[in-house]
Amino acid sequence: MSRLPLWHPFTQLRGFSPLGRVVSARGATLRLDDGREVLDGISSWWVNLHGHSRPEITAAIAAQSATLDQVILADFAHPAAEALQAALLPHLPPGLSRLFFSDDGSTSVEVALKMAHQHQRARSPRRTRLMAFEGGYHGDTLGAMSVGDRDVFTAAFADLLLPVELLPWADPEAVERRMAEVGEEVVAVIVEPMLQCAGGMRLCSAEDLRRIGAAVQGAGALLIADEVAVGFGRTGRMWGSDHAGLRPDLLCMSKGLTGGSLPMGLTATSEAIYAGFLGPDKRSAFLHAHSYTGNPIAAAAAVASLRLLEAEDTPGLFARYAEVYQALLPRFAAHPRLRDPRYIGGIFAVNVEGGGGYLDPIGQRVQAAALRRGVYLRPLGSVVYLMPPACLSLEALHEAVCAVYDALVDVLGPGD
Repeated sequence: MSRLPLWHPFTQLRGFSPLGRVVSARGATLRLDDGREVLDGISSWWVNLHGHSRPEITAAIAAQSATLDQVILADFAHPAAEALQAALLPHLPPGLSRLFFSDDGSTSVEVALKMAHQHQRARSPRRTRLMAFEGGYHGDTLGAMSVGDRDVFTAAFADLLLPVELLPWADPEAVERRMAEVGEEVVAVIVEPMLQCAGGMRLCSAEDLRRIGAAVQGAGALLIADEVAVGFGRTGRMWGSDHAGLRPDLLCMSKGLTGGSLPMGLTATSEAIYAGFLGPDKRSAFLHAHSYTGNPIAAAAAVASLRLLEAEDTPGLFARYAEVYQALLPRFAAHPRLRDPRYIGGIFAVNVEGGGGYLDPIGQRVQAAALRRGVYLRPLGSVVYLMPPACLSLEALHEAVCAVYDALVDVLGPGD
């Protein structure tokens, strides 16, 4: 019996066939219905934090689903959401004390943008400008796309997007200059702390990030930290913001929040911003919600994931991955067609020389070569990266990085 083809996301479906059918997963391993086992080299789109099917998380999901599966958060509280708030608040950067629930990374960004706009405009009608960074990516809903780079992701929707000024990435002098010029008109600036992921795994130094944050907040604009991809230890610290000592006004999170088990987004903000929405009636309230806001099952999974993060020191595990990346960096650097091998925490990336960006077909060739060697990758065109979950031994990680290099050699030829 033939199967009805799925509509696969971020995929040109003409002539497309799936790489396989995944029927189970455990740890860092995906098992396909043809018997193959492959390493999940990108944590299933950067969401899987501790490894697949962790019993601590699946048990929490089962227990919660047998007790309370869903309830409207607009009128009721429930223990799972309260437990998540209590577990997460001690891990947040200083000054963040209120959480707003949503469904995923993109919606957590939408919440932050709307919250910032409403809060700032109520106090200073002159503040009308939104700013972001060239090369940024914050999701696929319209507000989130508006603060992303103008590229292949947004081209089809250009006439629907909000006007946003894009600043040069990792250039604190440009940010300082613009804040001096128009800072009193800026609502907020959104940044991916330390690393632009979908934009090509582009790093920023901690000092440059610190200066960017100081310039933004010094001008009275709100600083939004999009930690959706880099949060929960991926960079070797709990938050990318921690590397620079940032105290963002709003922080967006998702992906690793539930350990990669269920969709959930959160936007954290300060007591001062929260207080700005208190008033005599709903007109001053934050009128935003999703049907599954604060879903109890996802909240229980998130609590279990945070307990694992604390017990196993997940940020520390990712920090140790950097030891492997550093040891193998010279191998990539020596290849004549590879450029800028780099890493931060559990993330490693390298560029193929002369690559054509996100649409470069060389990424698919590298993907196929890596899959033959037992590693699943999804290159960003000519940017090849590895972002596995935190459950790999350093020996297994070493093998995976070597497999990525060998896959590149299969496609590009030898390096000597």
